Amino acid sequence: MKINLLDKFQGCLLGVAIGDTLGHPFEGKLRSQIYSYFDDFNDFIQKNKSIFSTYTDDTQLTLHTAEALIKGNGFNIEYFIREYINWLDDPPIGPGYGCISSIRKLKYGVRWKQAASNSGGNGTTMRISPIALFYCKDPKGLKSSALKSSLITHSHPAASAGAIIIASAIAYLIDKNPEVGFSINKFFDVIIASISNSQDEVWEEFIKILNKLKSNLNMPIESGLIKFSQAGVKSPYFIEQYLGQAFVHPYTISTVICSIFIFLKRITSFKECILELATAGGDSDTVGAIGGSLAGAYFGLQNIPPDLIKLVKKNKQILKLGEELYNKFKFKFLNE
Repeated sequence: MKINLLDKFQGCLLGVAIGDTLGHPFEGKLRSQIYSYFDDFNDFIQKNKSIFSTYTDDTQLTLHTAEALIKGNGFNIEYFIREYINWLDDPPIGPGYGCISSIRKLKYGVRWKQAASNSGGNGTTMRISPIALFYCKDPKGLKSSALKSSLITHSHPAASAGAIIIASAIAYLIDKNPEVGFSINKFFDVIIASISNSQDEVWEEFIKILNKLKSNLNMPIESGLIKFSQAGVKSPYFIEQYLGQAFVHPYTISTVICSIFIFLKRITSFKECILELATAGGDSDTVGAIGGSLAGAYFGLQNIPPDLIKLVKKNKQILKLGEELYNKFKFKFLNE
């Protein structure tokens, strides 16, 4: 079966927006608290659509990343900086400190190397999907662009590693048919290889935790989230009060590990996957956005239920942006 890449591009960007939109009302809440609100999440959504009225900075910055790639015909740092500064006029919805502090400095003329925050937060990973889509047939370009785009706002190695891992995962999933499935072992081989041989301590730690995740995929979701919710987090950032509970930390390693875990546990249905991601607990909107990018790239637009698409504001604009990004990709890499 021939893979429809346009369908996958649009599905990936919508996956980000849907996961972000569904997770936004639950940001900062324990998973156990979230599940006390309903017996059936899907039914809860239908009866409470007003609380799912917007996505956050995760989707906003993803869309600006797509715009930068379209306007620059690929990665061009000047277009990226311009688009991220434009984000300040959206205005930002629920921004993380690392992103907004860096981008405000860029606006006032500070060079990006000085403006970048030494933050290991997940702000660069949440916006990486357009780079993964555009460079899905160019592994070197993908890794290089993922790294450079991350460094614009976050100088911490965890941030760049997370961006590269998720970009590599999307590129792997985009040509897979959900009716056939894919090799979990190969999936881990690809994402681990993407940050191997760096000699960076944080990247090596990330690889160890990915291997630990791989060997714990048989765990129930609740147990896995408790185990990995603060993976890699060191004092003073570790949150003692959430020890033994599902509350995903905004540190890149924790968020990426939990997003991949849920995605792989709910691999048979986009809807089941996205509902589980958005109710992870803690940084639920970003788990929804990152995991949504994986689910959208894997399942494609055709497998996303229309009611979830309609829930997303400006969904037609997102679909149009996905098409424009695909056309740029096609012209540059497929010569069709």
